[in-house]
Amino acid sequence: MTKLKSDITNKYINMIFCARCKNCPSIHIDKDKDEILIGGKEEGYTKFTKEQFVLFMEQIKKGIFDGYV
Repeated sequence: MTKLKSDITNKYINMIFCARCKNCPSIHIDKDKDEILIGGKEEGYTKFTKEQFVLFMEQIKKGIFDGYV
């Protein structure tokens, strides 16, 4: 399994979804901010509220996307 580049503190998580380059999308979650930022320079950015992101994660855990990836 590939180890993702991440910067994790007690205040935030910043994780890049690639182990080989610096141009891949990332996710940034900050305890002090209401939005979660996902994306990158090349593909653009998407913002989720934390509530929206929790709903998304719940669907992932249920396996709803398993047949598509």
